Amino acid sequence: MTGDQLPGYAVFDDYVLSQRIAVVVRWFLLLTWFVLINYRPDIDTKILWSLNGTGTALALLNGYIHWRIIKDRPISARYVIALSVFDLSLITAGIGLTTRFENSFFVFYYPALLGLSLVFSSRRLSFTMVSLVAGVYAAISLGLQPGVNLQVSEEKILLARIATLFAVVAAANLMTRLERTRRLQAVKAEREEASKNLALQKRAAQAELEAQMERDRISREIHDGIAQSMLCPEP
Repeated sequence: MTGDQLPGYAVFDDYVLSQRIAVVVRWFLLLTWFVLINYRPDIDTKILWSLNGTGTALALLNGYIHWRIIKDRPISARYVIALSVFDLSLITAGIGLTTRFENSFFVFYYPALLGLSLVFSSRRLSFTMVSLVAGVYAAISLGLQPGVNLQVSEEKILLARIATLFAVVAAANLMTRLERTRRLQAVKAEREEASKNLALQKRAAQAELEAQMERDRISREIHDGIAQSMLCPEP
């Protein structure tokens, strides 16, 4: 059994626990997003409305997840994936519609990808997501104005940003897998201890049964001896 094959009772609360953190982090990111977008805006009004509308939609979704957590409702994998995809889409839209490579919104990728990787231990899912994000971000940075200035080696900056995306995901995925392995080991140890206790209880019950049978045998022998002496008194 691997770290991805934990029994249900060992992982049933993973999404809820991780999303408690993700919801709070997302509120901070959304607040920062709205401040940066609306404070001294230097973009077209239609784009500004579009970014604010997208941010509001994400805030509503985050509020819905927050409500489910408060009400102790289950958080399924599809909610987590949907919110993570929405996070990444909003960040990418902000970068693509504003100053592209020069925009500092790329830093929002890190907590968004971190939150996803801390929930799912699947390397395939985590690295597929970060590869798509890195590919789109590289395409926006290289293909749209003002672009990457090769004369001052800005491609090194782009490479460092993309490498950091992968490093964040790799670290989070490793932590998640290690935590699930540790939990699996704890569950297995608990089950082994429970099995030992059950075996001890069975042996104790068997010993008690044997003792009771011995007491019954002795009692019958005494009873039979008394009855025999009464039927055949000595002369």
